[in-house]
Amino acid sequence: MTWRWVVPRPVAVDLVLAVSAGLVDACLFSALVGHWTGDVRDWSAAAFLVTGSAALLLRRRWPVAVFAFAWVEGVLAAPISGVDVRLAATSAVALFTVAFTRSGRASTGAMIACAVLALLAGLQEAATHPPGERAVAMPATTLFYLLLYGCVWAFGRWTRVSRRLAAREAVLAERGRIARELHDIVAHSVTVMVLQAAGARRVLATDQARVGKALGHIEEAGEQAMGELRRMLTALRLSYHDDPPPPDGVTGRPQPGLADLDRLVRAVSAAGVRVRTRVEGSPRRLAASVDLAAYRVAQEALTNVTKHVGPGATVEVRLTWGDADLTVTVVDDGRGRPPDRVLSTHNGLTGLRERLEIVGGRLAADPRPEGGFRLTAVLPAPAPQPERVPERVEEVG
Repeated sequence: MTWRWVVPRPVAVDLVLAVSAGLVDACLFSALVGHWTGDVRDWSAAAFLVTGSAALLLRRRWPVAVFAFAWVEGVLAAPISGVDVRLAATSAVALFTVAFTRSGRASTGAMIACAVLALLAGLQEAATHPPGERAVAMPATTLFYLLLYGCVWAFGRWTRVSRRLAAREAVLAERGRIARELHDIVAHSVTVMVLQAAGARRVLATDQARVGKALGHIEEAGEQAMGELRRMLTALRLSYHDDPPPPDGVTGRPQPGLADLDRLVRAVSAAGVRVRTRVEGSPRRLAASVDLAAYRVAQEALTNVTKHVGPGATVEVRLTWGDADLTVTVVDDGRGRPPDRVLSTHNGLTGLRERLEIVGGRLAADPRPEGGFRLTAVLPAPAPQPERVPERVEEVG
């Protein structure tokens, strides 16, 4: 059995940053490379460089403490060692971490502390020049370090704001998806149950068999709605863990698709709506998201017919398979018995249009001149590519 030591990605990134910051400080911001004599002062300056950069390995866990340590070393390195050594790159990485992970007050305090480092660097640089050049060397060096730290701080704050905006957009998108799922699940089932209950109430005293049949359909619709709600809520809970969720959080069944169209048609037919289905072209396998979207199109259209047109209407659900797309067309004749009350959230078509846009489809919904309504959805359904047959290679020998 072979054992491999795998370094976690954040640790590897911090290790690269620590080594890189130490090398940059040693080569660019310190008078060690090319002037190494091996005396105590050089070793003292090297110790400051090593400990400062090594502290960056803890920057994710204690960003403020690591910055404070790097800042103190940056202040004391040159006076104690006696060598012109500056921890500019180390301080910049620590500053970025504070600006990215902490609030405005903490990050602003870190930037002010780095301004002090810039001023000290200017004073150290001026001390290495003749008196006539100090008036230029000090402000130029100070300005350089101020720009360096300022850019690093600004980039850290910008990254923080961008991450928060991206997370907020992701939350809003997830809320929209949940709202669409809830509408699709609840609206259809509740509509079927209300219509079945209304029909059962009308024949309660005269036809017990129809009442029992209607109650059976109500029970089936309720169980289906609860099953889908449990599946969705289980998937939402499991989305916060690393383990992939099962197809269905409760029953193991996949999400509904065109394979469940017959069951949907039976439920709507039980509510008194005559439904015909027709398939044109050669059906093929769809992507899971497209398959679910196609099912939701038929579900929303049939739900609207039961809500707004009522029992007695005739509906045709037509699936047209093209070369690269699938067209789902649902047409009703508008000749039904409208219910006394219409239960509607008035968001069904809007949510359906958004769902189709996500998967690359489009939706059209228009009344027909002769009466009724037509809903047409076009979804991407590319034909599978033919498998390439490997060429036979004959060995010549």
